[in-house]
Order: sequence, then structure tokens, then C-alpha cells
Amino acid sequence: MIEKSSSQPALIAVDWGSSNFRSFLLDQRGQILSEVSAAKGMLNLDKEQFESTLLQQISPWINDQGKNENSSNTKKRLPILMAGMVGSAQGWSDAGYISCPADAMQAAEQLHKVNNQAQLNIHIVPGVKCQTSNLQPDVMRGEEVQVFGAVALLEQELGLLNNAQLEKLVFCLPGTHSKWIKMAKSDAGDAVIDDLSTHMTGEVYNLIVEHSILGKGLSNTNNEMAFDIASFLQGVHTSQREGGLLHHLFSARTLRLEQRLTESDVTSYISGVLIGAELNAVLTSSPNLEHIYLIGGSQLNYLYSEALKELGYLSTTVSSSKASAVGMLNIAKQAKLVTSKDNG
Repeated sequence: MIEKSSSQPALIAVDWGSSNFRSFLLDQRGQILSEVSAAKGMLNLDKEQFESTLLQQISPWINDQGKNENSSNTKKRLPILMAGMVGSAQGWSDAGYISCPADAMQAAEQLHKVNNQAQLNIHIVPGVKCQTSNLQPDVMRGEEVQVFGAVALLEQELGLLNNAQLEKLVFCLPGTHSKWIKMAKSDAGDAVIDDLSTHMTGEVYNLIVEHSILGKGLSNTNNEMAFDIASFLQGVHTSQREGGLLHHLFSARTLRLEQRLTESDVTSYISGVLIGAELNAVLTSSPNLEHIYLIGGSQLNYLYSEALKELGYLSTTVSSSKASAVGMLNIAKQAKLVTSKDNG
């Protein structure tokens, strides 16, 4: 939990993915009054556990509000807006997708209402699907909310973004399945998600380190303190050469055999090769790209920013929590789940 402020709660926002549960108690301005997180992702639960898990995590917020309500008004409890894999076919309830170009208003108009035994006002934000420039379909759930929030935060900081600024706006959300999102401006003047690409960098890293010959015999695979930035950047540079990713990965073994890479640095090198390959794929297909905004955990943001800097690109980190909070609140307001009177 983080410290509460004196502001009145207006919304419970839930980012519920495959591995983790994260929830925010927000006021009318999108300030985080309290925060809860747990390793209670969709993949760790059976379908019948979803509602009880949600109630367990957010019960203090619901119960605190209930103290100020008559028993006949329990349905007036705070609205709950969820995003992420909770809205997938394997999640609590399938919220569907909106198609690119996609904006926050479309998401608000197509919120998916969730039936629940507690009779709470629960909705899920739909995911986003795109037909990519290479004619492959791509999808995301949860990241779209963070991007909408990040755009709002940038507009607060920089002023209203014009067409040229929006068309240069590119977000990277590092993770198990890293997302690269390009923005544009609609005819109505709204920021829209124009293109999307997913890269399975984090998942492939785990598979290689835990289940391939490259990680065999390593004793530090889960030790973050053993990370070596020099070996990581060596891997980034390797990934930019001719030969391709599958060839570059095997160099983690040959460099170790030649004693040009120590056992403790192998995982750092593999991380660099994989992240470098991801960056190479994105950057070569976007020759005019100048600046990337990173939204993710601090460790991954650091690695991506260092790799980008090494390759000659600028990057700026946007707070994942703030982006999620602002994005959720804006969608809730556009959907009329939160109105000005909710704040007193």
C-alpha cells in the first residue's frame, strides 16, 4: 500500500495480466490514493476464482466506502474498471477488441460489463487489434490503456500535441511480450493508436535460459544482482551484425567455450542479443524514428534505454503506474462511469 491522500476516491482501476494483479484507488484527477499488487495473474487462477480474488485484493476500498452507505445503496459503490488479460477468452470475461486506428473514446464506448455475484459495477476495457504493415494481425490487452494515459501525461507536460508530433510518437512497452505502438491523429483531432507490433523477447529469453543448451549449467539465471551491463551491450552490438538472431544466439555458447565470456555474464549477453534483435527489427523498419517513450518496469526500462543509447537513439521513461491511472480514469470519464459529482 502507498500512503493515502485527503482526496475522495472516484474509481478502482485494475490492471490484471497473465502473471500479475495490480490495482489503483484513484481520485477525480487520476491521483493514486492507494495501490495493491499481487502475483495473482490469470494463468495462476481457475475461472471460478476470479471474482473472489478481486474482492480479496480490493476489499478494504469497498468496505471503507460501505461504512458511509445505507444498506439499500450498496450498488452505488465505486465503479471498477479493469484492463489486460482479464478481458481475454481465457480470462474472466471476453471483452473483445477495437480495431486500429483506435482511440480512448472507442474503448469507452465498447466497455464490457461483467456480471458478478457481488453486484458491483465492473467493466473491462476491450483490447486493440491491428493489421500490421507486414500484413500480420497483432493484438494487445492493457497496454492500450497505458498508452492513452501516457499521451495525456505528455500533453499535460508539453501542451497539446500537433499532428506532426503525434505522428512521430512511438511507445515501447518492454516485457514478456514487448509492444511497440505508433500514434497518429484522427480527423477529429484525437490521438489514435495507428500501428502495433509484438515481440516475444521476454518469453524467448526465459525459454533459452531455462530450457536450452545456452543456459545449461548456469547457476545465476535468476540473480538480478549478477547482471553485467558491459556483457549486455556486447550482446546488443552482436545482434546488429550479419548472420541473424539464431546464429547470434549460439555465440553465447562459443564465446563461453573460448573463455571470452564468463559464466556469470552469459545471461546478460543473451538478454542483449534478444533486446538488440528486437530493436534492430523495429528501428530498421522505421528509418525516421528519433525518440522512443518507454513504459515498463524500472529494470527493463533501464536496459532498453541503455541499448537505445548505444545505438544512437533518444528515449524517455514514462511512469507505468501514472500512465495506467490516467488512462483508466480518462476512459471511465468518457464512459460516464465517473462524473464530476462523484468527487463530492
